[in-house]
Amino acid sequence: MSVQTGNFFIFNLTIKTQMRKIYTIGLAICCGTAAINATETDNSSNVITLDLTKAATDLRFNEENGAWEGTYDDEEVTIDSQCFTFIHSSISDYATWWGFTASNSADNKRQENTLTFQFSNMAAGGIALNDDGTVRTDEYGAPEVDPAVPYLVAYYSAFMSERPVDMVFNTGKSYDPVGMYVNLNSYSYYTVEYGDSYARAFTNGDKFTLTVHGVAPDETEKTLEVVLASYTNGDLTINRGWKYVDLSALGTVNELYFTMKSTDSGAYGDNTPAYFCLDKLMVKENESSAMASIASDGKGVSLTYDKASSRVSVTGADFAAVYDVAGKTVMTSEDRNFSISHLSAGVYMVKAGNSSLKIAR
Repeated sequence: MSVQTGNFFIFNLTIKTQMRKIYTIGLAICCGTAAINATETDNSSNVITLDLTKAATDLRFNEENGAWEGTYDDEEVTIDSQCFTFIHSSISDYATWWGFTASNSADNKRQENTLTFQFSNMAAGGIALNDDGTVRTDEYGAPEVDPAVPYLVAYYSAFMSERPVDMVFNTGKSYDPVGMYVNLNSYSYYTVEYGDSYARAFTNGDKFTLTVHGVAPDETEKTLEVVLASYTNGDLTINRGWKYVDLSALGTVNELYFTMKSTDSGAYGDNTPAYFCLDKLMVKENESSAMASIASDGKGVSLTYDKASSRVSVTGADFAAVYDVAGKTVMTSEDRNFSISHLSAGVYMVKAGNSSLKIAR
């Protein structure tokens, strides 16, 4: 099966068993001289490509399952790399985590102990970069996978917070998203295909989706949907490789967060394990963005955060509260301009009146 998109033919590998499965492996053959590979970005245009080998966070990995050693460390609340801050949360006493973690696992085999081996992806590695920071591609235009390259694993748990899978910028600037690569986590993949004790294998009409939410400086949102797996007319179409997602329609953003949805759901939410993998998120600095993060409720109350000085300014309100990622109040202030420099590094929500602002310190 092949689908032509613009100047590319995207080929899907189809294998017939008791049902027909369409494995999307992300091969792209360029047709015509005007074609531009979606994986190629021009460094001269100020595109920043996520590269976890440059992470400021100490990314050490478990030798058994490839998981970041900080996954179950409650003191680790972010993964920081370049301008990106990915939110991470955990409750170590219950061996529970949500949000983002990192992995260098290249093992995509089906495992009986799915929770131990929940940190892999079906491409069996992260995406390699060229020396100039652009995505390395093969002769067909598909991104080259390197088993030694780390990538992000995300777990969406709607019970834990309003935006459990969240990313903010640590520069105080706004950015224009360009694109990213997503892949099915191995746990989710094999559950969709075969089912397990919690979820059924997909049947006709089922779909598993990822929604990307772009939050603009004025707190308005734009969204786009990515189909990770679908079962239509007897065909199970499921992604095995890194899939490029064009994010340009989201416009200028201060924040990206992600939600997931499966048609296999019950009284306690979706049954399909809500994991996905992400690599090589690309953004472009917005030339008109200020150094400060700003939020307004449209009724005269506004919040401004200057990362350089770690100070919050409040307009139109006499009281502000600062909360950590767990929703706990960590400080309050009646000053119109106050410092948060005494707080530990991490992500916080500042609220005043009906205005709220998420910041990374």
